Amino acid sequence: ALTPKFVYEDCQNAYNGKVIYGKDAFSDLNFMEKLMPAKAAGEWENNKGFLNEFAEEERVRPVEEQRKAESASLASSPLPLALTPEDTVRSEAIVANIPRPRPPFWDTKILNAEDIPWDEIFWHLDLQALIAGQWQFRKPREQSKEAYNQFLQETVYPILERWKTRIVAENLLQPQVIYGYFPCYSEGNSVHLYDPDIADGGDGITCPLVTWKFPRQKSLRRYCIADFFAAKESGQMDVFPMQAVTAGHSATEFAQALFKADSYTEYLYFHGLSVQIAEALSEWTHARIRRELGFGGKDPDNIRDMLAQRYQGSRYSFGYPACPEIAYQYAQLELLRTDRIGMVMDESEQLYPEQSTTAIVAYHPAAKYFSA
Repeated sequence: ALTPKFVYEDCQNAYNGKVIYGKDAFSDLNFMEKLMPAKAAGEWENNKGFLNEFAEEERVRPVEEQRKAESASLASSPLPLALTPEDTVRSEAIVANIPRPRPPFWDTKILNAEDIPWDEIFWHLDLQALIAGQWQFRKPREQSKEAYNQFLQETVYPILERWKTRIVAENLLQPQVIYGYFPCYSEGNSVHLYDPDIADGGDGITCPLVTWKFPRQKSLRRYCIADFFAAKESGQMDVFPMQAVTAGHSATEFAQALFKADSYTEYLYFHGLSVQIAEALSEWTHARIRRELGFGGKDPDNIRDMLAQRYQGSRYSFGYPACPEIAYQYAQLELLRTDRIGMVMDESEQLYPEQSTTAIVAYHPAAKYFSA
């Protein structure tokens, strides 16, 4: 048996390579999208990082460099961090006096597989993310655009159509959605969410169900998610939409079955497509919310503009730059009561089923993605 000392030393020597710091989920995704092709091209070494044309960008720095930069920043700060006053002044770039919609219902609603049209979900697929990202069918530098398009038409699109047909025919996915509307006020950089009963003449406003505090940009337009909602002093109740979507546990189970059967190529096709279907389901649900709030007429009629966010409002997921506190997702799942569709988050903040996403929605015309 190994002694504790030996185990400790063995663990210490297990990895002596480069450690990368990613400040948020976007940084992590950008890094992984760069890492995989670099490793395939032999342009990554554990003890050096990216090599040659894949030379590492400044936004993902080694942990030691990041710590030095943070220490230097704190040392040069004119005030101790704890004494720096918080900026809670509403952004002048976000108009406060706008019409506030009333949702068709308060609280939550469940949509099951029979309520979700497959043709609409497939329409919302991000093919670029699927083909180039998930499936790694990227155009080589030396290949012409015409040759690459021909390859897509003859090879890749038939694979996609085959799997779409199989998913529907064999019920390989069980898409489900929970979405809903909660009364809210904003106060400073925070949003208070209340019991849906008060919106229809309940006992009145007492304590909020939850209060979420969002970061504010320190420069530029000084955006903060709280600014998109009616302020408490306005006396006007606002609506806070939320959604949670999943492709179901069957997605994970079937992917594992393919992997255990050594069908690795089919596993990659199915797993990648199921991940993107969950994203398409999230996009479809957001479009449903816009329609129900009266903004659907402003939606584009093509998927390119839809994915470019050329519609009113935006949806944000906890863990990303505008709302980085991923622990807030625990309360979000509780408010939506996602246990009804088997969706949970474990102690490591991982959502289950795997192919699931959640979001909060801001309908304000100024609401777009931003980093705070």
